[in-house]
Amino acid sequence: MAFFTMKLKSQSLRSTTTVRLYLPCDKTDTQSSEINGMMTLLHGFTNDGDDWVNCSAAIRYAADNGLALLIPDASNSFYHDTATGQAYYTWITQEMPALLQKMVNLPWQREKNVICGLSMGGYGALMIGMNNPHRYFGCASFSGAVDLQMMLDAAATHPEVQATFAPILGQNLLLSPDRDLMHLASQISQMPSAQRPKVLCTVGRQDIEPYMIYPQNLRFKAHAEQLGLDLHYLEWDGKHEWSVWDRSLVHAIDLFFQPGYAAQKLQDWATT
Repeated sequence: MAFFTMKLKSQSLRSTTTVRLYLPCDKTDTQSSEINGMMTLLHGFTNDGDDWVNCSAAIRYAADNGLALLIPDASNSFYHDTATGQAYYTWITQEMPALLQKMVNLPWQREKNVICGLSMGGYGALMIGMNNPHRYFGCASFSGAVDLQMMLDAAATHPEVQATFAPILGQNLLLSPDRDLMHLASQISQMPSAQRPKVLCTVGRQDIEPYMIYPQNLRFKAHAEQLGLDLHYLEWDGKHEWSVWDRSLVHAIDLFFQPGYAAQKLQDWATT
């Protein structure tokens, strides 16, 4: 394997930022050296991309399936070009890929690229994936804030909501249609099926306080069903925690790259 932690200077962010890259390059001489696909993994609020490396088995799962991992940092931006001038959406969708294409031979074809994230990153993964269906054939949210307007509507009685989102959206907390997952789901539902990204949402049933993540996911699921959108939805007992997100990553690999992988891992974990 090869794992790189890169400090890249971004014009969009007007600063340096960290990007992590895992490459499954330790195959035997009898195995193909081709990378089967690439997963971009997005982190949650108040955290960074190190969480995916330190708190999950993402690298082991990627190695099992010959996948590259791309793990950028995005501060607390919700992956927006923020009102305070940090253009994380532009960085992740335009500038970062352009820089990496000059440095590393990665599979950039649509049919080999998915984007996944947890919590804030779950929102970011669906927002970026549904805005860029020409780039990603799949996007996945693990315990994601998939109905951001539900959170914004609570700003009047929850000062922390105003404090979190004002630097991102401005003092009026206006969510534009291209950042609203409900609107984006409506858009992609009208596309030809071959051009739509596959969408996966997973969530723990006890993930309620303080962000109402489970109710948000139920509303997004109902909206997708009303649209006739082929949403892959999984829920099980759990809170806002790594046991949910590690398990979710296995199911994402199963859906996007290796059918049967989730059942294989379940068997690995089973005891007699």
